[in-house]
Amino acid sequence: MATTEDLADDLATAVRGADVYAAYQPQVSLESGSIVAAEALCRWRHPRLGDIDPATMIGVAEQSGVIHALGRRMIDECLDTLAGWREMGRDWAVAVNVSPLQFEDESFADHVATELGRRMFTSGALVLELTQDAQPVDERVVLPQLRLLREIGVEISFAGYGASPGSLDRLRSVPLTEVKLPGNLVRSAAGPALDALRDSVEIAHAHGLRVVAEGIETLSHLDIAVLLGCDRAQGFLIRHPDSEIVFP
Repeated sequence: MATTEDLADDLATAVRGADVYAAYQPQVSLESGSIVAAEALCRWRHPRLGDIDPATMIGVAEQSGVIHALGRRMIDECLDTLAGWREMGRDWAVAVNVSPLQFEDESFADHVATELGRRMFTSGALVLELTQDAQPVDERVVLPQLRLLREIGVEISFAGYGASPGSLDRLRSVPLTEVKLPGNLVRSAAGPALDALRDSVEIAHAHGLRVVAEGIETLSHLDIAVLLGCDRAQGFLIRHPDSEIVFP
């Protein structure tokens, strides 16, 4: 059985090759029904161990420091993919998950700005998605970079919105443009829980934020997302993540 140290060494090597890749899951507008963006999900296919659980991979990357190389690799790869979509006439955005630890590298925002400029992408092309359960970091380091990214048109998304009252604090401290409702909340919303989640959506809209419903697996889940007033939806009903998607 591979140790954490072994996995860290293997991941450091994999980041430089094809074993690490992005799988894309589309997001649709609930107003138009059209694809408007896709979330890039990082995947690692180990040559001996097979597919590594994403949570395990990110944990190893954060503990070992490989998260910085992994994060830059994902940004670069996803922007290349986005350029290909744009060449096909698909004016979508790409959302990339980032660990707040990546912002401890004070050159991270500059790297993103350089890569966006090199490809001549305009505002709204890239969304960086933060998660609620991420490791704590010094906000004095993170927030200035997030504000810089917003200034150049990068959108900031917060996953896990509505999962706890504390999630609302993110609206006050982080320059967000989007929040995402966890699939388990959307799928189980009924009665008072539905009303509470609808209130959360209304609060987000009052702050000028877009709301995405995750984990949509059936038509009834999609109906709930519409009832809640969400702007976008993603999940297996729409499409499973895929590394080589050719959207219709």
